Amino acid sequence: MDPDEFKQLRALAGRGKTSVAELIRCAPRESYLKAPADRKPLVEAILDLKLPKIDWKKAKKEIKAAHAGLP
Repeated sequence: MDPDEFKQLRALAGRGKTSVAELIRCAPRESYLKAPADRKPLVEAILDLKLPKIDWKKAKKEIKAAHAGLP
């Protein structure tokens, strides 16, 4: 571990009244083992907006045309 990173972890551990070892043990739980957020309400809210469907081929042509004159 980089010495500067260790110093940062030690300071963080001190503020949280825990140990560097505990921070290291918790990191995989928080990063990899945590249940993913429930996105269903978010998806439903977006679908409820009733946004128009996009013709992606047409949109791609419009984007290319808009960027054609850019440097």
